[in-house]
Amino acid sequence: MKVPRLLTMVLSLTLFGTAGAVASSIWGEFEGYSKVRLVVNDAEQSFGSSEVPAFLVKGSAVLPVRTLSDSLQAIVKWDSASHTVAVHKPNVHMFVAKTVEDDYDIKQPFGVVKQGKQLGFSVLAQVDSLNTSIRSFQISIVSPSGKQVAAKEEVVDSDKSSFWYAWPFNVTFTEKGTYKVRFAVKTTADGKYVTISEKSIVSE
Repeated sequence: MKVPRLLTMVLSLTLFGTAGAVASSIWGEFEGYSKVRLVVNDAEQSFGSSEVPAFLVKGSAVLPVRTLSDSLQAIVKWDSASHTVAVHKPNVHMFVAKTVEDDYDIKQPFGVVKQGKQLGFSVLAQVDSLNTSIRSFQISIVSPSGKQVAAKEEVVDSDKSSFWYAWPFNVTFTEKGTYKVRFAVKTTADGKYVTISEKSIVSE
């Protein structure tokens, strides 16, 4: 098994007695190890046939770091030279309001809109404890059906551990359900955006 492909970590989750046997009989095996069912925030994590699932080694659960970090909205970096996996979880607070003043004063925060309404609003993001470098960040609005209806991105030209940022948006809430406001970062120019914070707007 190759470490760069696995990006695994061991969590101290010891299983005793019949629990291990039940897990093995229910979830099957992976290369001789008993598989483990992974549930994050009540959502079961699925693994494709080409992916490494969660499994047991000597009574401890071994979990794919990428899957776990994506579920917990964290940044993962792999250093092949030192064989080190680094997981970073910065603090990101987002506020959705009709207006955000130049001094970041929030006016008329909201979380519910009427379906079909077109609304101009601002998203204020406050970030701290960003203890790793990033290439850029993005704030996007995603509809209940998963369609990205608006997005803006900013290139970060220096190492910043904390910053505030406010962006105006204009969105028509055509679908009924929960819209997601996502704050994502990209660590390299050719990398993919990873969501590290999420807020909801309910269209009803």
